[in-house]
Amino acid sequence: MFTSKTRREFLISAGAATALFFLPTKVAQAQELRTRKNVASPDAEGDLASLRDGVSEMKRLINTDPEDPRGWILQAYIHGNCNDFTDCKHSNWYFAPWHRSYLYYFEQLIQHFSGNATFALPYWDWSQTHTVPSSFYGDANPLDDNISIQSICSSAPTAGRGRPDGEEITQQELEEYVGPVRIESIQQNPDYATYGGIGGSGELEVIPHNFIHRWVGDVGGKNSNMVQFFSPLDPIFWMHHCNIDRLYSDWLSRPGHLPPSEDEWQNQSFNEFYDVDKNQVGSEFTCGQTVDSRVMGYVYSTDQITNLTQTLAARSSIIRQQVVESVIESKSILVENVLSFEANVDLSLRTRRLISTAAVGVPNYVVRLRIEGVKTPKQQNTGVFVFLGPDITAETPISAPGYVGNFTFFEGQGGGNRKRWSHGHKKNVLLNATEAVKRLYGDTRLSESNSLKVSIVTRSLFGDQNAFASVEEIQPNMVQIDVVDLNA
Repeated sequence: MFTSKTRREFLISAGAATALFFLPTKVAQAQELRTRKNVASPDAEGDLASLRDGVSEMKRLINTDPEDPRGWILQAYIHGNCNDFTDCKHSNWYFAPWHRSYLYYFEQLIQHFSGNATFALPYWDWSQTHTVPSSFYGDANPLDDNISIQSICSSAPTAGRGRPDGEEITQQELEEYVGPVRIESIQQNPDYATYGGIGGSGELEVIPHNFIHRWVGDVGGKNSNMVQFFSPLDPIFWMHHCNIDRLYSDWLSRPGHLPPSEDEWQNQSFNEFYDVDKNQVGSEFTCGQTVDSRVMGYVYSTDQITNLTQTLAARSSIIRQQVVESVIESKSILVENVLSFEANVDLSLRTRRLISTAAVGVPNYVVRLRIEGVKTPKQQNTGVFVFLGPDITAETPISAPGYVGNFTFFEGQGGGNRKRWSHGHKKNVLLNATEAVKRLYGDTRLSESNSLKVSIVTRSLFGDQNAFASVEEIQPNMVQIDVVDLNA
């Protein structure tokens, strides 16, 4: 029998919803709600003009006052420097709330430097707009990626964005990473652990977030700013992360989608940002408070406001999430770039019954797949594809019934004396395997001989690029399959 003492259980407190999502008076009274708009919409032209003016002033500080923490380079250094990620949160459950705060204080700086107090940061919806907007190109355009920090960081790239103006995300890339259908499959996931990351990276981070960083920044070996630790040097970073934040808001507004309730998450704040007066700020907002973006004075749409209000009102009781069964798979075999894991011992009757419970679609049951010890390869333009079931080959398509999901990497590029994030750094990745389990086992019970084989395959991130890491280069230590009752 498999028990789950290796994975911690966590509580989601819906009864505390009123407290968790309370709008602080000082914030609510200080500003009216701003609506963040799609950067491709004509409605965003005013905000885009203010963004251009504000970024120009922040870049000017590089020369006039290089020690000003509001300057363009030092703002990027909040995220990462030449050698490492600095204050930003990646590969853990703070990924979404930390970047939410980062965007908020950047938005305030643009308001200040542009003189537009009503400025709201636009978002780039790459699911609909498949190119970097043309408004972010041009030699004299402050919104182009025209800053190089080679004078202070020898491994930094030259100025210039990797992805040329007008080049589109391909249909295959949309299907695999950022198209509307792929994004909706991620957004429908009700489990924060596999969506936002608990003890590792969730789907929001490792699929669309990482892919867009690589797609924009690493083209033909260019390795521009967007794939560096200091990726905010490229102005499109802010539009990209604004879209990630929009997806986070959308996820939170959906019924049954609950953030962590542990104090460690709810009460965590981040004090590494700067306000318009150069003061270090951030502690006034906790992760729990910013679940509702209205705390920070902005929304993305009236529909999200309505949905969030209804969702919060429905959270009237304490809901406990519990891992009810775990299967450990550390036995592996590597054949022709397919790394397969199988259960260490035969599946017990209880395990097979619980997997079948999720397979037939019993409400509140999800199957988490936790891949531990994934190594960062030197060639990060690599897609990692994960399948359940037998007979998986290096060419098995994502239309296969056992397809669980995929991910890619964003952990700095180029040289530098990395402390943690060097090639070979290990991370954990969490994927929701429930739909694959339904397709494979919804109409048939697991047999005693079924070992719940998990197979991992690597492929080129971009279809027209041959260089990618082998599965041996990213070889994880083990796979853990958890059956979780979201309403235990």
